[in-house]
Amino acid sequence: MRILQEKDREEILRYVGEEPEMNLFFIGDIETFGVESETVNIYVHEERDRWDFLILRFHQYFLLYSRYEDYNAGEAVEFFKGQRPDCISGKTSLLEKIAPAFPQWKIQSTYMSRCNRVADSFETPAGLVIRRLELRDVPEAMGLLSEIQEFSKTYKKSELPEQTRRMEEEMAQGCKAAVGGFLNGRMIATASTSAENSESAMVVGVATAKEHRGKGYASAVVAALCRDCFERGKKYLCLFYDNPVAGRIYNRIGFQELGEYGMLR
Repeated sequence: MRILQEKDREEILRYVGEEPEMNLFFIGDIETFGVESETVNIYVHEERDRWDFLILRFHQYFLLYSRYEDYNAGEAVEFFKGQRPDCISGKTSLLEKIAPAFPQWKIQSTYMSRCNRVADSFETPAGLVIRRLELRDVPEAMGLLSEIQEFSKTYKKSELPEQTRRMEEEMAQGCKAAVGGFLNGRMIATASTSAENSESAMVVGVATAKEHRGKGYASAVVAALCRDCFERGKKYLCLFYDNPVAGRIYNRIGFQELGEYGMLR
């Protein structure tokens, strides 16, 4: 394993560019933070006259990518055991090869989907006011996310101050955008982007207050967020979902499934 440098940027981007949807976080972090920083480092394992796999560190979150299903998983395991990661993300098929070495963790696998344009037939529910969020809205958005049971491991109330600060920083830097859906002045739905880069972004943090579910509010804020991104010049957007019902909803907006992406934690 060796650490890559800024002079390797173009070769890194060519390598991960084989599957840009699966590597949005790679591309976004490189464009935002560079190849060498306190926040991001990128490592390569070379074998058989090729770059066998890459690992990106973002704080203590790690991304694993290889073009090859027969990559040297043992070398990746040895690297991760020396790093104490909070989470390892990547294509599910790649994570499955290292998962046995981490019996305390499980792979949380989701479907990766892509949207090139919002379907013309999609309409906003009556009465819902949707707008792009500003920095002053971040605490309310984070509070909503922390109340969602499905996000209990991601948005812990004990960690909200730090997560709120990080989201504010990312929005200020232009690598994250967010929208909210409001009823009577209260935010009841939200969605945001992550890993924004010059061509694309990942849609994340899609949530609706429990008492307002089933009315199409989350779909509406996702559609609004997508339109905002396309107006800003993004060529495509990606999104994770983990069940067929969600898949059908996102299909109506304009997303199509590409494959499985997972988090090992």
